[in-house]
Amino acid sequence: MGKRIAILLLFLCGCWPAVEARWQRPIVNYARQMYAAGSQNWAIEQHDNGWIYVANNKGLLEYDGVRWSTYPIRNAKTRAVKKGNDGRIYIGGLGQFGYFVPNSLGELDYVCLSDSLNQREVGNIWHIHVSRDRVYFQSDHAVFYLENDRIHRVPCRDITYSALIDDQLYIAAKGLFLLNGDSVVRLAGTEGLVDNVSRRVVGLYAYEGKLLIVSNRAELFDYSDGVVTPWPVVEEGLRGRHLHCSAFDGRQLALGSMQEGIWILRLHSGEVEHISTRNGLQNESVLSLAFDCDGNLWAGLDNGIDCILFSSPVGPGCVGIGSGYASVFYRDKLYLGTNQGVFTGDSPFPLSDDSRVVAVCSTIGQVFSLVVCKDELFCGGTMGLWVLSGERAYTVPDIRGVWRVMAFADSDKMLAATYQGLRILQKRNGRWEAGEMVKDGRFSAKVLCREPQTDALWMANKEGGIHRVLLNAERDSVVWHKCYNSSALPQGNNVYISPIDGKLVVASRQGLFCYNSSKDTLEHYDELEQLMGGRTVYTYLRQDADRNIWYVSGGALKLLRYDPLAHCYYRNLDEVYLKDWLIEDFEHVDNLADDRMIIGTEEGFSLLDLPQIRKNKTLLNLQIRRVYLKGLQDSLVYGRSFLPNDSRLKIPYKHNSIRIEYGVNNYDKSVPAFYSCRLDGPVSEPWSRLAEETRKEYTLLPEGKYTFYVRTGTGGEEMLTTSFSFEVLPPWYRTWWSYLLYLTLACAFFYWLYRKQLAVRRHLLMQQELEFLRQKEALEQENSLKDKQIDSLKEENLQAELHHKSEELALTTLNIVRKNEMLLEIKKEVLGISHSISEENLVSLRRKTLRLLSQIDTNIEHDEDLQAFQNNFDAVHHDFFHRLEEAYPELSHKDKMLCAYIKMNLLSKEIAPLMNISLRGVEISRYRLRKKLGLEEGGNLSEFLQKFGK
Repeated sequence: MGKRIAILLLFLCGCWPAVEARWQRPIVNYARQMYAAGSQNWAIEQHDNGWIYVANNKGLLEYDGVRWSTYPIRNAKTRAVKKGNDGRIYIGGLGQFGYFVPNSLGELDYVCLSDSLNQREVGNIWHIHVSRDRVYFQSDHAVFYLENDRIHRVPCRDITYSALIDDQLYIAAKGLFLLNGDSVVRLAGTEGLVDNVSRRVVGLYAYEGKLLIVSNRAELFDYSDGVVTPWPVVEEGLRGRHLHCSAFDGRQLALGSMQEGIWILRLHSGEVEHISTRNGLQNESVLSLAFDCDGNLWAGLDNGIDCILFSSPVGPGCVGIGSGYASVFYRDKLYLGTNQGVFTGDSPFPLSDDSRVVAVCSTIGQVFSLVVCKDELFCGGTMGLWVLSGERAYTVPDIRGVWRVMAFADSDKMLAATYQGLRILQKRNGRWEAGEMVKDGRFSAKVLCREPQTDALWMANKEGGIHRVLLNAERDSVVWHKCYNSSALPQGNNVYISPIDGKLVVASRQGLFCYNSSKDTLEHYDELEQLMGGRTVYTYLRQDADRNIWYVSGGALKLLRYDPLAHCYYRNLDEVYLKDWLIEDFEHVDNLADDRMIIGTEEGFSLLDLPQIRKNKTLLNLQIRRVYLKGLQDSLVYGRSFLPNDSRLKIPYKHNSIRIEYGVNNYDKSVPAFYSCRLDGPVSEPWSRLAEETRKEYTLLPEGKYTFYVRTGTGGEEMLTTSFSFEVLPPWYRTWWSYLLYLTLACAFFYWLYRKQLAVRRHLLMQQELEFLRQKEALEQENSLKDKQIDSLKEENLQAELHHKSEELALTTLNIVRKNEMLLEIKKEVLGISHSISEENLVSLRRKTLRLLSQIDTNIEHDEDLQAFQNNFDAVHHDFFHRLEEAYPELSHKDKMLCAYIKMNLLSKEIAPLMNISLRGVEISRYRLRKKLGLEEGGNLSEFLQKFGK
């Protein structure tokens, strides 16, 4: 069976096509569909900020490393572009020229300078040059220059090329000319150099103190002191080529043709490198060339734009041979294993046509590993095992599906990890043969690794999981094995196992795990994870000879460097390479000479130059490009071009959802740019994880002042950081004028409230006053009623008292009357006694009787009862006597007493005893009283006295 397979392989070898590939530089292709403009690109210029500007058939192209923008110039095709010293981008095309300047939104506005000129007179503008005080526009038959905002014209026929060297303008027409003021002067000795038919100039450069002239026939000349000297013989493969353009960076000369691509000529060494569609160009019609500040070459093609990366750390690669799975140096040759077989070449470093990579005819199919053991090269793949021993190559029979082989220092046997499990390899008669399967070793070991401290083997694949096995001394039987999958590291995913600093480390989709021999378990390797950026998906892990750790996460190759002086690891966040180029779960990184690494990719292989990684980029520019307000139609509100725009953007609150676009001018797509963002303000967030996204969106931001930060790196040791400040204005109901309105309304409200409270208080006071008045009236009414009651009571009391007084007066009067009557009776009796006694005998008795009568009279007139009578009478009749005395002062006491008795309605017979007079005396006294009171005759004395005093 083995012989049949060997014969079959040899037969296929004879039928294998002559596959051939070359090492080529990394080239970034920008198809017309990417930049969305015209196909032809006539001139390329890099601005001071690192952006690329291209004169395209549709206008001016602007490329910031992330996005392309197109700016037309009045429907004219552009042919030339140049950055000015005054913040302008000068442009020239068919029949016109002018410049672009950025507007407030970061877009470019065109200003035409040739409006005052005849379009036919202008012609085609092919080159633009900027000197200290002039800007030159070279057309077919004249040179125009801008000085002090005025356009001047210098005629010159049949111009094909021009160049500004040491601030002097050289012109190639039928010979070489120098612009002197407003006229052109032919350079001596150049009359027959250029005829504009068979030979014309495509390049003029200063080189080693001389003028280097490049012709369209790939000829080089030196010009100095009127002497034209041909250059030493250029390589025959280049001589006679038809060139269209050129570019020079001081070390190497780039020559572009219309049909055969680009040649790179290194002037010091004479080496020539040819770049064409076979090694990366989109097409071979080159219209323009320009070196950027990093030394990369930009090519404007007849259809598309290409960037040839001379400064990329990811150096020349080998494509066209399939996807790269394995590589190894064996006997001064490089062997490359791909999904199409094994290829070999002398060295990957020369980039000439002679540096070819050819197929090894005896290998076909998928290759998984290339391993040098015992000075022999073993190639494992789907078709079996292939061995190269010196100049002899053969296939090991009877074995299929080999992952890799492993040798033991103390044994002449080898192990082959196959689809079916471990198989012994033994050498017989100088050739390796497949022996028996290892007993109990039926594990399909996609990954096979020896434990550093022991002879234990670690094997893993997706379906079988992770196993650790021990073989017997003969290596033909498994004496112990254990599966190390767990809930933290489940079965069903590919892993990669590699020794790191003497420890066995497993890279998995669940993170990194380290073998703990004391516990005999796999544990999370937190320490190494933190150095590598945290717990994430790891698909590859390898330590090189310098203890640097290469690993793959997120589809990109990354590097954890080891510092031998500090004895520690450190990581540059931006050392990320070949993202999305690698073959997932089959990544391959290997050391080559001179600190270069060879890396397998989906397109073949690439070289990573570690010394080149350490070179700093000369012109990386990270910028906030545009800010849009999100809505039904996003609106651009901020933009920045090559001129700064540091104004703080103010965003209305109703548009408080924004999108910020940013980017860095990274033109090396093999070293992707990763960005981290942070927002500082009323809503703050920490630095985000590094990602390739070049835009960030924020929604429903509250009002306040914000600063947006973004940082990035593309291979340098320092991260670039930039920021953008903006302000979200408060809603209208939280603006200063609204607060003023609120204050005014609040004042008005409080004033109204005050007035209302005042009115309420006044109303209350009025009500209280009314209530008080009502109560007062009620009180007054009550008091009046009480007064009336009191008056009534008083009156009743007075009436009662009057009645009492009247009664007392009556009683007093009656008493007086009775007393006087009694005394009168006594007086009569005493008089009777007195008359009965004789005078002669009773003189003394008579005298005593008279004294008794005198005392009785005195008692009748001066009785104290009379005074009491007067007092009571005045109390009853309101000071009757006093008023009567005031009215009639001539009245005597008896008159006043008579008035009182008459007022009491006493009869004359009742008055007589009271006055101790007779009835006749009462009548006489009444008569006299009438006279004294002035009553007319007939007047009623009683009525008069009753009315008096009322």
